[in-house]
Amino acid sequence: MVNKLRRLKAKGNSSIYSIILHYSIVLVIAVLILAVVLAVCTFFLMPEKVEPAGIRRLIRQVNNVSGDDYSSINTGRSLGKDGYFEITDSRARVIYTSDSDRKNTYNKDILQYLPMADANVVYDMIRLEQKENDGFLLVRHNNDEVTGIAVVNGKGRILFSNMKLKNSSISSETMNYLFYQVDSSNLFIQKYEFTNSAGSKRFLLIHSNSYENGFIRTQRIIVMSAVILYIILMALIIMLSGRKLSSRVVSPIKKLSRAIEGTSRGSWIQISEGEEPKEMIEVIRSFNEMEDALRKGHEEETRLVDQRRKIVADISHDLKTPVTVISGYINAMNDGLIPEEERPKYMEIIREKAELITELVNSISDFSRLDHPEFELDKRRGDLCEFIRENVAARYSELEIAGFKLDADLPDKKVMAVFDRMQLKRVFENILGNSLKYAAAPDTIFIHASVVTKKQDRYMEIRIGDNGPGIPEEYRDSVFEPFVVGDESRTSGRGTGLGLSIAKQVVELHGGSICLLDEPGTVFRILLPVI
Repeated sequence: MVNKLRRLKAKGNSSIYSIILHYSIVLVIAVLILAVVLAVCTFFLMPEKVEPAGIRRLIRQVNNVSGDDYSSINTGRSLGKDGYFEITDSRARVIYTSDSDRKNTYNKDILQYLPMADANVVYDMIRLEQKENDGFLLVRHNNDEVTGIAVVNGKGRILFSNMKLKNSSISSETMNYLFYQVDSSNLFIQKYEFTNSAGSKRFLLIHSNSYENGFIRTQRIIVMSAVILYIILMALIIMLSGRKLSSRVVSPIKKLSRAIEGTSRGSWIQISEGEEPKEMIEVIRSFNEMEDALRKGHEEETRLVDQRRKIVADISHDLKTPVTVISGYINAMNDGLIPEEERPKYMEIIREKAELITELVNSISDFSRLDHPEFELDKRRGDLCEFIRENVAARYSELEIAGFKLDADLPDKKVMAVFDRMQLKRVFENILGNSLKYAAAPDTIFIHASVVTKKQDRYMEIRIGDNGPGIPEEYRDSVFEPFVVGDESRTSGRGTGLGLSIAKQVVELHGGSICLLDEPGTVFRILLPVI
């Protein structure tokens, strides 16, 4: 159920490709929306008539002058490095100039075609090349829209016009200006028509370094401001998208890095799953599984190290006790401390202790041999029921003499299996031997067998044990550990503590299992695969 929930949760997480695609689409949409908004704002903010701030200020000062005294007007640097202004009367005569070194002359014709500083009217002269003679096309623009045209021959005579012009011809000086749009100093000229305080008509002629009129310059300022704002907002969007993308992709990588570093130091850290991409979810789960396996392996290794230490301590103790007894009795007999008539009794004790040592050494040897990775069973095909029946029959006389009752229930039909007869015999000998050691007559020793099926596999289920005092609850989980003997798990003090450990090894090498059942007495259940 947990894995199913994890899979369902993982389906809700996007892949790295999906995340990048998502933010790319969002970025493109944001770019388009931002571009449209800025374009609309630029369109509505763009005035029809715009003059640069310096020209507007100059026009205000001119309008505030009393009479024709314009010497108090200061343009500063607003008209450019070489810029200046002039005032002419209605006949185009210069009555004031801000640059006394300039000596310009004008006529009404030129004044008529100068671009207006307070409007966006501009005249252009275009040459028309013909075979017979040259001609010109005079075009009037208002806010980039053509509002009038006139056809002029090579001598300046106006042949056709849809504009209201004051003269029927254009002077060569005026035509020269219309071609180049600058004065003799290459300064752009604009005019502003006004009436002075005395009611006389005057023209303000503005000479500036910039070829652009007020509308174009202000338009560029607005467009540049919009572009700068666009770049700033784009950078902000990219930064926010990058931070979000980083939190979705880079953040889990950092968590994984910290977890790996912690694991290398022995700190077991599980990474929690969040809104990471699918690929990172898989990496995190793989790491968590690896970390869990490493942790369990470390715990198992620690347990095995502790177990080995305990085994060494138990072996030392179990060998030391009989060796001490044998050594003490032999020294006592050599020193004449034991009377001659009692020596046979002590010799019997020495023999029993020597047999115990031999049994312990043999058990340790068998345990180590079975635990070796290269150990292999000598498996052969045979009737498992008949094999169990033979082993029970071999112990029958011993059980009868000891006063135990025997309850055997085995299938009558053959149950074929592949097993190691010698090793499997030790399993039954060890379990029956424990019953003989720790149960008391007239307890019943039983062995029941039947064929069961688990997940389409057939097993022989063998229940073997006794109805004696049983094993105390606090020792039931450790009966299969090495060197757990009667003084730890029962009430007697006999045995090497390796019998059940060896039995468990043999059963598991056959692909089966053995466990202690939670039933009255001592009941072991063995499952062995059968054909």
